[in-house]
Amino acid sequence: PLLELVREAALVHRAYWETADVQQCTLLSIKTGGCTENCGYCSQSQRYKTHVKPTRQMAVDDVVAAIATEAADVRFFDLHVALL
Repeated sequence: PLLELVREAALVHRAYWETADVQQCTLLSIKTGGCTENCGYCSQSQRYKTHVKPTRQMAVDDVVAAIATEAADVRFFDLHVALL
């Protein structure tokens, strides 16, 4: 049953999307390290000693400007978007 489900999903996908198209995504780190949440699973937490230099959170205007410089079909992802 699983392979039939995968096959059906592929058929539906091909009906609506060009098979040769590749979607480009980019990550924008609006804040790196030094997180005060101290989640045990996240390496961004300040409780972990890493070799990554923490950076302050980017201003909203700087984030918008960085996104505006990319092509319209590029998706942006950031785990810290909720901090805005």
